[in-house]
Amino acid sequence: MNCRSIRPSEKALGKFKTRIKEVTTKNMTVDVEHHIKFEVNPIIRGWGNYFGIAAVKRVFETLDAWIRRRLRMVQFRSWRKKKKLHKELRRNNWKGPMPDIRMTKWRSSRSRPAHIAIPNERFRQYRLVFLLDIYKNLHPQRG
Repeated sequence: MNCRSIRPSEKALGKFKTRIKEVTTKNMTVDVEHHIKFEVNPIIRGWGNYFGIAAVKRVFETLDAWIRRRLRMVQFRSWRKKKKLHKELRRNNWKGPMPDIRMTKWRSSRSRPAHIAIPNERFRQYRLVFLLDIYKNLHPQRG
């Protein structure tokens, strides 16, 4: 069988997303850096290494973005007040008026202020395992 024809099934994707949702519930208030290290990374690492042998670059890119959005949602909930969001925005050179967004809503984690306050580089600092990095390590010739 050709490696390019192997893909995770919809059932496998659903189970992976369910596991990530279980450890990143909407109502949790945790230290996100610690939570990534001990709860999220083992799930990502295991699933990524198992399915990483296939041609799943696009799937991994999509899942990485979704996982970061889940973690932004958890961070917003942990901050609780907009004051902390505004402080992070000022620290990251936000230009313009401060946004009035809800800290407990899923849709807020996709907003531009969320990406400015918690950029992807912050997740690298927290040592979040990226599925795309796993893919690139398993397939250095594909890039």
